[in-house]
Amino acid sequence: MITVSVIIPMHNAESYILQCLESVLRQTYQCLEILVIDDGSTDRSMDICRELSGNDSRIKILSQERKGVSSARNRGLEEAAGKYIFFLDSDDMIHPCLLERYVRQAESYQIEFTFCICMQFNSLKMGEKAQKMSGEDLKGMWKIGEKKEAEEWFHCKFDQELSRIGGKMIRRDTIGKQRFDERISIGEDTIFIHSLVCREMKMAYLDDVGYFYRMRPASLTHLDEEDKNRQILWVCEKIKNQEYDMGHICWALKWDKKIIWGILSDYLTAKRKKDSESCRHFRQMMMTEIRHPLYKEFPGRTKLLFYVLFYGCSYFPPFRLLWTVKQRFWQWQAVNLQRR
Repeated sequence: MITVSVIIPMHNAESYILQCLESVLRQTYQCLEILVIDDGSTDRSMDICRELSGNDSRIKILSQERKGVSSARNRGLEEAAGKYIFFLDSDDMIHPCLLERYVRQAESYQIEFTFCICMQFNSLKMGEKAQKMSGEDLKGMWKIGEKKEAEEWFHCKFDQELSRIGGKMIRRDTIGKQRFDERISIGEDTIFIHSLVCREMKMAYLDDVGYFYRMRPASLTHLDEEDKNRQILWVCEKIKNQEYDMGHICWALKWDKKIIWGILSDYLTAKRKKDSESCRHFRQMMMTEIRHPLYKEFPGRTKLLFYVLFYGCSYFPPFRLLWTVKQRFWQWQAVNLQRR
């Protein structure tokens, strides 16, 4: 029987790891290798995992000093022996039928990469969902995409689903020697998936909710806001440049747009804090983007909007006030999403 290696990076997850592992152990597909990579936990996470592994030999615990989630996932990839690799975060959970549906589809149609709808819940709703879904089946339909269509899925149609690695099952020989970039802790999974998509994989999407992502403040990294934004811009820049070098102007423009909006947002924050050094830095970044040949490909009204906002935020306080209100509205929406 075909083995699926489930890779679970873990750091101080004592409040969630039991629910996570139970969702794996309840899978209708039983031929699993469950790799829990402890990344320097200091709470009771390891004790919980050891207790479960004592009752189920499929659970293997690997330990390392605190090196970050990318390093933990890479350790899992080195140790994994299954034909397929499934990625699961230690505070999330999956539907009992998910892996069975994945394997069946992958084997029937030679699929290299499978994914589904990811639903976000707070901890209270997560517990309620865990109790309700035990008798349910996944009834969603499958969609298959490859080559150009798979690229469209990543950049446009399923860009949110394909920005995270959680809930994705990938054939191990497709991953090969590719690993997560351990230099960053934000967007490392987006870059990982993008590198796979560039190989023109055959992908399958299940139009049903099979992965449950826990929204919690502690799931954010230890980085401050400035470091997070810097890493996000770096990720976008890397993908933009790769697409531009391959001649994919449409997709490169999409990522360049994210970069410019990100610079505008960071520039406003620096202006509000009266941080003159950061302001100079972001002005230089914006001018670099404007001088890039790709910038000429934007529609005229888009370029005009960027100019107006950038120079308006520079010299006219009312522009900064309106932009601040818009940012706070986005933050309010994100907070309300976590409370649902």
